[in-house]
Amino acid sequence: MIPGTFFSKRFIITGLLAFFCLGFLLLLPANESLSPLFQGVIVSIAFFLVIPFFYCKMVLKESLKNMGWQKGNGAWGILVAVFCIFIALMLIFFLSRYTQFQEKYFFPVAIQTNFLWFIFYELVLVSFTALLYDVFFRGFIQMLWLKNDSYWVIVFQVGLFLGFFFLNGDMTWQKLPLMLFSPFAGIIAYTTRSLWYSWAASWIFFFLTDVFLLIQK
Repeated sequence: MIPGTFFSKRFIITGLLAFFCLGFLLLLPANESLSPLFQGVIVSIAFFLVIPFFYCKMVLKESLKNMGWQKGNGAWGILVAVFCIFIALMLIFFLSRYTQFQEKYFFPVAIQTNFLWFIFYELVLVSFTALLYDVFFRGFIQMLWLKNDSYWVIVFQVGLFLGFFFLNGDMTWQKLPLMLFSPFAGIIAYTTRSLWYSWAASWIFFFLTDVFLLIQK
């Protein structure tokens, strides 16, 4: 963090907004008239995507490049992303062999039996989930708020990411791929200064993990 910016007005307000978004999602009461899945998707879009974009452009009046929406370091980004995906997949292989991960990780029946549903699930739902988490934790928190200035910002965003799942009572085997790749996505975003690579790497990792687990089943 650049000296003098730690207690700046921008730093404090952005941090408060980040914690407000996370706190609201944790404390939001369920609406019995809406599907929990539908409600979760709408609220996540609002607080993980819309609010960060609006705050960056309309309040701070800064370019979305400050949230990682830029080309970044091209060839280097691909190299780092490939390396991170490889390491993460090795960890998945280890966990599937020596823990209950493979047994506890479930797919909807339609995904296991219908190839078109599997493609839709991976290309739309999984990729969009990766986008939401990358925009908020790597883009909004790591890049816009913490300025991506040192390696400790990766640790901090991972802590917030894991803390969010822990407080939400959602640290399950089902969410393991998301939590496992969080530090790798942070490293990719830090190295490339771009969300494109961390988002793409996250989605590719989730996709390959699902393919591997489906083959094992």
